[in-house]
Amino acid sequence: MSSVTKESKSNFVSEAIKEFMKFKSEESEKEKNKRPQKRRKLVTEIDDDTNNEDTQICGEFKQKVLNNMNQQLVSRKKINDSFKKNLTDISRSLEEDYSVLKNNTKELEEVTTASIKCLCDDLDKEQTSQISRLDHDLDKEMKSNSSFQISYSKDETVLSALVRFDEEISSCEGSHPVQRLAVTSAELRSIQIEIAEFDGVPSEVTVAKYAKTIHQMFVALDLYKRPMLAAENEDFVANVNRKEMRYLESKYLRIRERDLERESQLLHTQLLRLKALYTNLQMLLDSLWFKKSRPALYLESALQRSQELRNALASVSMRLRAASEYGQNAIRLVEAALRAWKLGSIARSGGERTSSCADACSLLIQARCQERGARRVLCARAAPRAARTVRLTLDYAFTDCLHDHKSKSDDIPIFINGKEICVPKYFTVMQALRRERVSIPSFCYHERLTIAGNCRMCLIEVEGWMKPQIACALPVYKNIKVWTNTKITATAQEAVLEFILVDHPLDCPICDQGGECDLQDLTIKFGNDRTRFTDIHFQGKRAVEDKNLGPLIRTEMTRCIHCTRCIRFASQVCGMDVLGTSGRGGEMLVGTYVDKMFLSELSGNIIDLCPVGSLTAIPYMFKARPWEIRKTNSIDVTDATGTNIVLDHRFNRVLRVLPRENDEINQEWLSDKGRWSIDSLEMQRLVSPMCRNENRLVPVEWDCALKMVATTIKNVSPGKMIAIAGPYCNAETLVVAKDFFNILGCENTFIERNLTHTCGNIDLRTSYSLNIKMCEIAKADKILLVGTNPRFEAPVLNAWIRHAYTHNECDIFVVGPQCEFNYHVNYVGTDLSALSGPNDYLKGAKKPLIFVGIDQLDTPSGGQIMSALYNIASGFKVEPEWGIVNILSREASFTGALEAGWKPGALGAIRAISPNLIVSLGADDIFYKCQPSNDIAVIYIGFQGDKGSECANIVLPGCAYTESGGVFLNMECRSQFALPAITPPGKARYDWKIIRALAEYTGISLFYSDSDTLCCRLAQISPNFVNFDHYQDKPFGELIPYLIKPGSGGGCNLNVPMKELTDYYCSNVYTCNSNTMRQAEKAAKDHKQSKYAVMLSNMDNLIVAEKEVTEYRRQLRAARINNIVRNGLAELHYKKDELKRRQMQINYMDP
Repeated sequence: MSSVTKESKSNFVSEAIKEFMKFKSEESEKEKNKRPQKRRKLVTEIDDDTNNEDTQICGEFKQKVLNNMNQQLVSRKKINDSFKKNLTDISRSLEEDYSVLKNNTKELEEVTTASIKCLCDDLDKEQTSQISRLDHDLDKEMKSNSSFQISYSKDETVLSALVRFDEEISSCEGSHPVQRLAVTSAELRSIQIEIAEFDGVPSEVTVAKYAKTIHQMFVALDLYKRPMLAAENEDFVANVNRKEMRYLESKYLRIRERDLERESQLLHTQLLRLKALYTNLQMLLDSLWFKKSRPALYLESALQRSQELRNALASVSMRLRAASEYGQNAIRLVEAALRAWKLGSIARSGGERTSSCADACSLLIQARCQERGARRVLCARAAPRAARTVRLTLDYAFTDCLHDHKSKSDDIPIFINGKEICVPKYFTVMQALRRERVSIPSFCYHERLTIAGNCRMCLIEVEGWMKPQIACALPVYKNIKVWTNTKITATAQEAVLEFILVDHPLDCPICDQGGECDLQDLTIKFGNDRTRFTDIHFQGKRAVEDKNLGPLIRTEMTRCIHCTRCIRFASQVCGMDVLGTSGRGGEMLVGTYVDKMFLSELSGNIIDLCPVGSLTAIPYMFKARPWEIRKTNSIDVTDATGTNIVLDHRFNRVLRVLPRENDEINQEWLSDKGRWSIDSLEMQRLVSPMCRNENRLVPVEWDCALKMVATTIKNVSPGKMIAIAGPYCNAETLVVAKDFFNILGCENTFIERNLTHTCGNIDLRTSYSLNIKMCEIAKADKILLVGTNPRFEAPVLNAWIRHAYTHNECDIFVVGPQCEFNYHVNYVGTDLSALSGPNDYLKGAKKPLIFVGIDQLDTPSGGQIMSALYNIASGFKVEPEWGIVNILSREASFTGALEAGWKPGALGAIRAISPNLIVSLGADDIFYKCQPSNDIAVIYIGFQGDKGSECANIVLPGCAYTESGGVFLNMECRSQFALPAITPPGKARYDWKIIRALAEYTGISLFYSDSDTLCCRLAQISPNFVNFDHYQDKPFGELIPYLIKPGSGGGCNLNVPMKELTDYYCSNVYTCNSNTMRQAEKAAKDHKQSKYAVMLSNMDNLIVAEKEVTEYRRQLRAARINNIVRNGLAELHYKKDELKRRQMQINYMDP
């Protein structure tokens, strides 16, 4: 630093004064009164410094002052320029609007007639008569004032001017500036009041300074090395945190204040613009209507009331949206801050701790400001618990990691390979190791099955234990010390693998499991590269006879390593006790007790569970290796559950389908129909456009086919055409088709389902979807099934119901005909009297669920059933998110079509409308029910030839779900996206692109041209379409009972045929074209007629045993609870004979 003379100081002062005078001349009159005081103060301070000879002024300080002044000048100039530019733009736009309005006129008679006609089309039937009288009066008035004339311009009509004004005002009102300005003003006033409370807050406080203070305090108190002392100093730390955080909060509040001021200015400008538009519109209307012919007063009052209601709703919506945004930001910032502090708590150096403290502090303070912003917007106080939670999170954020009270009560500390972690008390060692991503081998363990502990591969060393223990069956306890990388564990795991390989055949080159075999992978990683098997008297490896499990599963029992995964899955998930073990040790065999096939709707999952090649898929046999195929994520469309799948394809062919894990929908299971019906894609495919010529379909080019379709559509009245959506349409096709027909003037868009008696006219999600997450079905305590068998209608959902039955002791009741279930059910009736009478079977339920089949709602008694079910549901007090009544749909496009605005009841519409044109989007079942006459033109858009293409005059080849992908909504109304795996064959094209090209041929311009713009259109119709993988809430469920029209015909039976296993495999056109499904159906029918079907009833025996075990456990638990209540914790006394007999039965039945 260099010394500066008095002369240089005086020169600097004069230069500074000149810069200030120059800046002063450019300021406005308002700022002239504010600037001199600051400027005079700065000059006085500089003069005082010049009088002190010992004061030194550095060159860096001079340069910094000059730079700051220059930056202020530049910023002010930019602000002024932008402000002038905005004013110029506004004035120019107003001049343009005025010039356009000046030229907009038309004859009064035409405008009046067109306006009245539009009103008649939009209003209800009750108002139509009043508007007709108004039209008559206006015509009469026009005749009496025939001399009245208005000049007009040919450039633009008055009607177009009205339309343009309406669109412009609607665009301005889209963001609701009035309501948004009110919210912003309230928040701004609250911030100003809060800032005023920060008296004495220094402006130089920074996050880095605060972090340094906290770090020094921790060092002084020695809290880093002695965490237990943090509890003794909690109050001191909290007080320091409060003080410093209040400092930093003021800075963030001032930043937010400036942002809100800018936003309020923009909103004021927008309001002025909107006001000008309204004034011009009123002038235009006054020029059109004269006093005697203005609309009736009731119309104006109704319009005013609707405007007020819309403004009120917009105000509430604005506040809720702003509060929700604040809350989400606060949660996200708190989570990020806790992660940052956790990183700092394990840092080694003081500098790393300081930086982590700075990051955590900044995030926490921003989170606190966001939480306060939510309260400001809602104009409400914070809830006591929420306020206390936020305060404790901020005040003790730096001591929670050192002295965690929550983990002290919920989790316990354990040591894995010398590292201390905390895990829940109910964890096993295997779960703890997998959560910490510690590599541990296993064959028999599976997180969704019970623990068997028979492969012995997960051996670990536990300190204090003499021998290695299996990790899957060992529960954790406090301070247990586990070692997985010692010599003992490595030797034990190597020995187990050696024993397994003794009898395992060398079939790897011809085994379908090669490349994805757990035994191969674990042998390479944990096995030995040398063999000790040198027995010269070896007579050969063990040979086991293969079992016949059906036409879908191939068995090689010689490869079996006895992990028993297949046995546990069949018994616990499928509910079929058909697999088991016989013998012990080296003589153990896995198979069926008798020669019986394993026929289940989920049987294919045992192939995925098998860790070796003992169970493989017959349809996939010898087709490809895992490293040769490509994988694509998709959605199963064979039912409405929306099961997540993976498509394995090679050379533009889908070879197999595997499940993709999703804990909220399908866990990791997949139905047999979705797994093995994939070969149907190559059967009866439509690969070229065709038109009918002399009762025969002849291939044509796309141009010719589209011209013929366009000509047919133009020659048919919009009221005489109908569109029917098939079961495999994605949301893109449904939306494009709906837009196309609506622009044509046709509203006849239907699905094949007939729900006109229940929810045909109800546009609420709760009326056609599940009102609860699938994963929450496991929490139900009582379930009522009405006219449905979810085992074959929705196998994945049925797995959740069985989970509730086996794990939550759920009682299940059925109203309807008897059928096959894989759990015990209680039949309570077969007609409506079972629903309308006293419902004692659901009495006392805390979380009841009711599932009704979609086939039953198709009947005329569907309205009465729904009304009775909602009457039952009204008697339970449950959480608002817990939807009791749920509809089980069966088609993948059902929920998406109703979400897009399609209507149910295609069959009834055909009979009522008598259409001249039917457009089928892959709908074939409707033509089995209703054969169209020769006078009706049929256009078929689909990917498979069946009844629909046979009846069609023109066929346009579309794509399957594996080729087009798209958005699908499952029965929860959850949106999921499927990726295309292969390209369409021949001349087939995407369905929505076919409809868009057809629109161009008919002279219609749609709003989109590619996938991105179509996605925007989906979001406009329903944001749910693009809110992927999130469960959608179902509001307004309480309105359904008032909207249903039960009709007449009480006391009818619920006699819809229930599905059986023989009906499961080939249930629609798509699965009927699959050779694999036909073989499975034939095997199921043969098995049903075999002698074992009568002699053996393994499932019935299993269900009876499960029911007895559940009932005995309930009685034992009730007896213990009653004795504890009666005698306290004294010695409990039971009825020895009865309870001892039941306990012996339970021990005998338990595996």
